Amino acid sequence: KVHGRPAALPPPPVCARRVGRAHMASRLGAPMRGPARAVGRVVAWAAAAVLLAGVGAMDPSMIEHALMAGMSGGPTTTESPKDRETLRRGLEGIFAKMDEDGDGRLDESEVVQRISKDSPWRRQFLWILEGMKLTPSECRWIFGVVDVDQSGDIDLQEFLRGADSLSGHVRERAKSSIESFIEGEPAMKLREMEVGSTCSIVPEDGCSLRSLPRDMPSLVFPGGETRCLSTKTGNYAFRVYPGDADKLYMDFEGGGACFNEFTTTNTMLCKSRIAQHPTKGIYDKEEKRNPFRSYTIVTVVYCSGDLHVGNVARTYGEVVQRGYTNTMAVISWVKANMGPRLSSLVVGGCSAGALGVQMWSSKSLDTFNYSRAVVLADSYLDLFPGTTQQKLLVSVGACTTPLLKKPLREKCWAKNLTIHEVFDDAIASHPHVIFAQVNSKFDVTQSFFHEAVAWTSGVIPEITNASTYIVAMNSRLRIFARHGNYVSYLVNSKQHCYTPAEDLYEVSVNGTFASNCSTGPEGQECREEAREISAGHMSLADWLRALTSPDGASTLRSECLGKPLRRALWYRDGRLDFCDERQQAARVQLWSSRPQWSDGALASGAVFFVVAAIASSAVVALLANAFALRRAQRRRARCTVEECEESDQATLLET
Repeated sequence: KVHGRPAALPPPPVCARRVGRAHMASRLGAPMRGPARAVGRVVAWAAAAVLLAGVGAMDPSMIEHALMAGMSGGPTTTESPKDRETLRRGLEGIFAKMDEDGDGRLDESEVVQRISKDSPWRRQFLWILEGMKLTPSECRWIFGVVDVDQSGDIDLQEFLRGADSLSGHVRERAKSSIESFIEGEPAMKLREMEVGSTCSIVPEDGCSLRSLPRDMPSLVFPGGETRCLSTKTGNYAFRVYPGDADKLYMDFEGGGACFNEFTTTNTMLCKSRIAQHPTKGIYDKEEKRNPFRSYTIVTVVYCSGDLHVGNVARTYGEVVQRGYTNTMAVISWVKANMGPRLSSLVVGGCSAGALGVQMWSSKSLDTFNYSRAVVLADSYLDLFPGTTQQKLLVSVGACTTPLLKKPLREKCWAKNLTIHEVFDDAIASHPHVIFAQVNSKFDVTQSFFHEAVAWTSGVIPEITNASTYIVAMNSRLRIFARHGNYVSYLVNSKQHCYTPAEDLYEVSVNGTFASNCSTGPEGQECREEAREISAGHMSLADWLRALTSPDGASTLRSECLGKPLRRALWYRDGRLDFCDERQQAARVQLWSSRPQWSDGALASGAVFFVVAAIASSAVVALLANAFALRRAQRRRARCTVEECEESDQATLLET
């Protein structure tokens, strides 16, 4: 059912943390009350919006708008007039987007037109239908459900009532499609652009880089043992955005985590299917400020729910997590198709992908040959409650893979390994590589997921507000800041993920406040104030460019806005206007002033010197032997038989 038991409760709290806990309570099987019931209703509205509007015509901010309104009370008897009005405006906006002719009613032809051959949204809409296991004919049936009075068209009131009546399988699929908003994943508006091509790797065709259309996304299906979360969620594929063959950005995709039966079959806290391709942030190759415009971007698609490191077959729901196999398939394709030596390598990822970056950084750096390399983890630190992450790594099968070095693998089997230990080891093992992290000072998604893991694992959460989060974040970052090849960029914001986000090029250490100012003369004062606050600090886009560019300044510092404080003064009642003094002092030497040696090149150099030393010794020995033999011949020419025999023996001993 969409709705739970009705209950006479006081008005729901507006505190986001409490709303989140109430929502988690509903996920744990408790009766849906108050805010949790509202979330159920919003899921139903979003189902109708997704089914009828299609991705191409719907602004994600409208769904987010309706979601936030619903979580603040929803259509219950305790809902405030302001919340009802906010919700109504959001749904009216969705309805208006669907009503192309503006007559205030939706007929079947307007809905069917969105999946016609001439519709620019056809591919995206069919993608959603496939994810929901619905055919176009079933979509017409959904239209009939929403058309309450069976008049053949739908007005706004019918839209509200009909959407609210959706339940069962349709609601569950819709819930999965809007889970990014519930969990706080970046809401990226999708461009009306189809996937450039699809290609399956078979013995006759390796899906070569030159065969794929440039600067457009192509799906490559590697086959073999690769797969998404279960047999029900389709085959695995990774994404390729072709660019220069000597510049690689390997981007680990994010999307939650499914680490036990409850988080996999009950709440689905992870992506289980191949999602639509992102087009913003680093993927926007039309943006002149994008430092990665010319790069070949290979996205390690995430649909296994195992932080890209899994290797386990579950005993429930036909679930098999093969994140390790999926990533190795991507690396194998890259080695076969990119240049033998990369001029620039970036290993990056956001959200759960950032944890994948931290686990895979050492393996990736040891695999490729490069002149310059950067490891960039965006918006996730391993801030798990208690010992849950140690158990998670064992649960998903990370300990069984060759990904970890022997000492780390032994710690993994002992349930004593953390992700930051793996990352710290990688930083120390690759001193000629720059390691960087980008993070908000209060990432609400990380805070939410921390609580979700806690409640679903039966432990008490340690991060419950901004104060506890920023202390935990700084504690983790200062571990890495002791290395001379590590820097970080902290943003005064609650945003989750920056590299794939539309506002990447507007971000400064003070957040994106300048872009939120009015565009007219009335916003001039606001923009000047935002620039003044961020004065003396690099924008995030410029900072990323400096990480990978061989030109410019010789050093790059960590960026953080606020007074540097020692650890004892971090506890400041939720204030974000300070920085860890160790983190703020971190600087790295850039490529223009350092020898451009990759670890592979260093290893090759070491082998060369060893071989040269051995060869030199052999040459010296041969020359000495030839000199001794020449001397023996001269002696033989003027000695008796007995003398020659004695002389030969002496020469042999000498030689």
